[in-house]
Amino acid sequence: MGREFDDFSNILMRPRRVQILRLLIEQGTMKISDIRRILNAPASSVYYDIEILRANGLVIKDGSYVKITSKGRELVERLDGILGSMQESRRSRTEELADILLMRPIVVSIYRLGPAMVFLYSVIIIVLGLVMAFMQGYELMLLVFVEGISFMPVSITVISVLAYVGIALFIYKYLLGNEIIDLRLLSGVFASLIPTSIYPTIMALITPWIPPLPLSIIDALLKALLPLASLIILATVLSMLSGKPMEYSLLFETLLLLIPSVIIYIAIFR
Repeated sequence: MGREFDDFSNILMRPRRVQILRLLIEQGTMKISDIRRILNAPASSVYYDIEILRANGLVIKDGSYVKITSKGRELVERLDGILGSMQESRRSRTEELADILLMRPIVVSIYRLGPAMVFLYSVIIIVLGLVMAFMQGYELMLLVFVEGISFMPVSITVISVLAYVGIALFIYKYLLGNEIIDLRLLSGVFASLIPTSIYPTIMALITPWIPPLPLSIIDALLKALLPLASLIILATVLSMLSGKPMEYSLLFETLLLLIPSVIIYIAIFR
């Protein structure tokens, strides 16, 4: 019959033989008919698999009974170790990808500056962004900048910033269930506004150098991606400080910040 278990690949390609070995580890000595019944497999196939396992020293066959050998146990343990390492490696890569998508390294680096410095730098960048927006005729509608419209008062930008901060604190305190609102939280909330606030500055820098068609595409991408970056950073901050899962913060932010922003934007430009 030849050796069919010279490496693990031969086992992985024949999962029923691994199932037989696992059954024997769990149950001890078993009748072949019981193995066939549990696996719901043809008798001829089960008998053939057991013969292959016996020929390679993984099981001992005694009439209609079969039991696993120490070599068979060792092989299953080694196989479990390899599969466990593969799963751990996949989890590790998934966690690394999640860290990148949720911008955790950026948030951690920001907090290394200290809450007071983060708050100060964030406020400066946000104010400069709003000044640039005013100079170019932009108004911030909660999360999205729109070109100045005659019926929109200038104060709508300030109201949008205050609403953003207020909603973030509301999520943290009442929806995530945390009582303490300190400078660390406030600095994180303001830092999350930085991506959105730099939109006018970016547009001011690139508009003179880019033709109208690609500029309109870039403008649309910035209006979509920068608010999204703000939401992700805010969710990361709220999750880190509250200890609650990330998906909670993202869900509440979507309901209270993103969806209203989209509705307002559509209502103005429909």
